Amino acid sequence: MTVTLVPGYNDAYNGFNFNGYGKGEVLVSVPVGWKVNVRCENTHPNAHHSCAVVRGPGDRQPAFPGAASPSPHIGLAGGKSASFSFTPRALGSYRLACLVAQHEQAGEWDVLEVTAARLPAVRLLRAPP
Repeated sequence: MTVTLVPGYNDAYNGFNFNGYGKGEVLVSVPVGWKVNVRCENTHPNAHHSCAVVRGPGDRQPAFPGAASPSPHIGLAGGKSASFSFTPRALGSYRLACLVAQHEQAGEWDVLEVTAARLPAVRLLRAPP
């Protein structure tokens, strides 16, 4: 399964969003044990952003080995991208979050749910931007 996250996609939540969504408005479900590939594309020209999977609000470390873009607390410079992969081994709810200081608190997070389902899914919890 591949997920592409574009931090600061538009002005939603003052630019603190992934693909125009934030504050948990997207639910990505992945079956336990599936390999997840994440592409983090910072298209915002003037801000650093990162992509990571964490256990809950304010967590600063990835929930799974390899589940973050490089230097997630510093972030990727504008126009830069990075990919990472991880395999979730535990059922539960996690956050897709930017770990640059104050970005998650400003709304730059969505939900990753690791399930016993057979197939992955993405559910938008509000209308597209």
